[in-house]
Amino acid sequence: MCSMKTRTIGEMLRDERQGRRFRLEDLANRTRIRIEYLEALEANEFEKLPSATFVKGYIKTYAELFGFDHKPLLALLRRDYKESARGTLVPREFITPVLRQRITFNSLTLFVIALVGVFLSLLGYVGVQWHILTRPPELRVSQPAEQDQVASRVVVSGETEPDAVVTVNDQPVALQSDGSFTTEVFISTEGISTISVEATDRRGKTSREDRTVYVRY
Repeated sequence: MCSMKTRTIGEMLRDERQGRRFRLEDLANRTRIRIEYLEALEANEFEKLPSATFVKGYIKTYAELFGFDHKPLLALLRRDYKESARGTLVPREFITPVLRQRITFNSLTLFVIALVGVFLSLLGYVGVQWHILTRPPELRVSQPAEQDQVASRVVVSGETEPDAVVTVNDQPVALQSDGSFTTEVFISTEGISTISVEATDRRGKTSREDRTVYVRY
């Protein structure tokens, strides 16, 4: 068989056939392989052929008929071609860019996902900070309870943010360093009365808690 260094598989098969003075029609009749398949095989148009298994079988048929070793040809086939997902043969130089493109696409996808994650994290952080800046100060009144029955002097206590200003019935109340406060208010009439507690921070945001109590002397 002639040298396989520079010629394609199809060219080598064609040269073997022509060297034995076989026409394609003769080869098709002898092997029962469709002539269009033989033409595609000798033209290296493997995409026009059935699966890779058939291509290997056709090469072996040539070798058996014309008396040469088919193994070097199959080794060359494995070197230059790869089976696709459909089982057909495609050149390896065609597959490599596709794989590279997939890797690039996957890397780009991961980059976009990471970028979106960073943006959402930043957006969440800004949202939290905006909420902190715009919300009024926290205010909790622990005493008296709603609808408590009280005497004329009522103890009012609770807690808020340490930098807030607290008033009880519009009268300023001193805050402790931890934001807690306790004061006493005098209610001059019996019956239902409302105690209003307000906390105002440095931004002018105000929280208010009302307690309705029943006063009995």
